[in-house]
Amino acid sequence: IILVLALLGVALSAFTLAYKYGVASADFCTINETFDCGTVNQSSYSVLLGIPVSALGIIGYGFIALAAVLKLFSPLDKSLTNFLTIAAIGALAFSLYLSGIEEFVLHTWCLLCIGSQAIIIILTGFVLKLRTYDK
Repeated sequence: IILVLALLGVALSAFTLAYKYGVASADFCTINETFDCGTVNQSSYSVLLGIPVSALGIIGYGFIALAAVLKLFSPLDKSLTNFLTIAAIGALAFSLYLSGIEEFVLHTWCLLCIGSQAIIIILTGFVLKLRTYDK
């Protein structure tokens, strides 16, 4: 489940990156002033240290997916569980920070971002559940 969610995160982040660069259309995502992916995706907050946040999402979800695959082949490797825990909680914290930017600074929400937030919340829940089996 963690692998599937991470791959969904990669796909959603890749679509968001393509949208940022005008390669993909996300007209469905611009509903009104409250839900406007264009405002969020083109804001100065959509780039961190010169790297689009959506590219960071691809990288982050990619590492989680890789760790999930390795865990399938080494189910007793607790270091992979530790990595997954740190990565998932870190990604969740970053996602919550970005949600704060959407709410308190931009005053608009991106449906693609909300989708990614939902994925990382669920993924983190499964990673924490994995920890209970890994003791």
